[in-house]
Amino acid sequence: MNESTNNPISESSASRTRWLIILGIIIFALIMFRQLLIPGYCLFSTDDNIGQIKLSKDVLPGVFMGSLFDSVLLGSGGVMPVTWNALLIWLTPIVLYINWVHAFDLALASWFLLLFLRERKVGFAAIMVGFLTAFWLGSNLTLTYPGHLGKYGVLLMASVSLYCISRALSQRPSLLWSILAGGAIGFMFLEQLDVALFFGIILGAYALFLAIRQGLANGIQPSQPRALLRRSRPWAKSVVALILMGGVGLLLAASTMLGGYTSYVKGAVSMQTESPQEKWAYVTQWSWPPDECIDFIAPGYMGWRSGEPAGPYWGRMGRSAGWEQTRQGFMNFKLENMYLGIIPILLALFSILAVVMGGKANAECRMQNAELTESGGSTWSRGWTTEDSERRAEIIFWGCVAGITLLLAFGKFFPLYALFYKLPLVNSIRNPNKFLQVFQLALGILAAYGLDEMLRKTLRGKR
Repeated sequence: MNESTNNPISESSASRTRWLIILGIIIFALIMFRQLLIPGYCLFSTDDNIGQIKLSKDVLPGVFMGSLFDSVLLGSGGVMPVTWNALLIWLTPIVLYINWVHAFDLALASWFLLLFLRERKVGFAAIMVGFLTAFWLGSNLTLTYPGHLGKYGVLLMASVSLYCISRALSQRPSLLWSILAGGAIGFMFLEQLDVALFFGIILGAYALFLAIRQGLANGIQPSQPRALLRRSRPWAKSVVALILMGGVGLLLAASTMLGGYTSYVKGAVSMQTESPQEKWAYVTQWSWPPDECIDFIAPGYMGWRSGEPAGPYWGRMGRSAGWEQTRQGFMNFKLENMYLGIIPILLALFSILAVVMGGKANAECRMQNAELTESGGSTWSRGWTTEDSERRAEIIFWGCVAGITLLLAFGKFFPLYALFYKLPLVNSIRNPNKFLQVFQLALGILAAYGLDEMLRKTLRGKR
């Protein structure tokens, strides 16, 4: 009787907590963007000016289907894909959109990351640390100054994709969630191709990781034909789910990806570079200098941003090749800040340390159980449960993502990007520092796991 009555109570408590967190996210977003609550104020951003957005709004929604509009010179025509930002521009007043689109995207991304981490049985306190780290610090927040609205659309769709992928490739693979995941990935690529490609590589790797883990969890044994057929079904369904994700995503984004690559990325590089050395210098100009990682824990140490009177940026990011000798081009150029805080970084490191130490403890438990079994005694040592093993695998995966994306963000300052640069299409994408946004998402997930592990150990100690 107690068990039957406890479940509704716990579910009701979790539901209340979710609504409180939603309210907390809204209040937090209002506090962070509180200046925009003052009547007559409008958010200034360097790249997304109000005139450009007004022009886009004037041709919507007709441009979704292809139409002629006469607001520019002698008239122009074309087709715009139905993107997240285009829909918001169409449906909301211009000033409201400019002022609140960043906060809205970050709040929604936070919610979907919450849903993703709850699927992994992470506590609410740890989840809040996770989405605050992933979206409300560092570049993902301070990019509101240069604008970069497409990047915020990518962040949102990446978070939606992550949750949908986790549902699609859960213990019971779902084809419906696979279609939704593919749709979110497709919309992500429609927002901004280069950043979406970086996120897409990680999301694709994560989907493959979940599919393999799900297949291995079924323990297929070829010596048992009936069991082989029965247990191979999740494998087959996972493969179908992966194909659906990729197919739907490609169907939505293929034409935009091809057109964008041909018209913008490839064309820009071919026009502005003449030799492989110049092309490399052009593509990697905005690489994150490793020594500037101090900005992660010391806000403003390298300056706040270029041209800021109160704290001009004095580092090397954005520096033109040969500037030291010729003094031509950019000395540096940076408009965002990468402060993340010592606490999230320590929590992320703690989650990885807990996996390493837990692995040693689990191995010792298994050895003790084996010795007791051989001697005829009863086993008593507790090893990892299935949930522990899944959590360990998740932490290892996201730890690898954080490490690899940080090294890739170093660009020309570290050899790994030179290998990545040799891949098709990649050698025409500028600015390796964009990997910092993927790194920040991985760090947020690790920080959530780290705090959750810490709280679990504290509760075990009290028992």
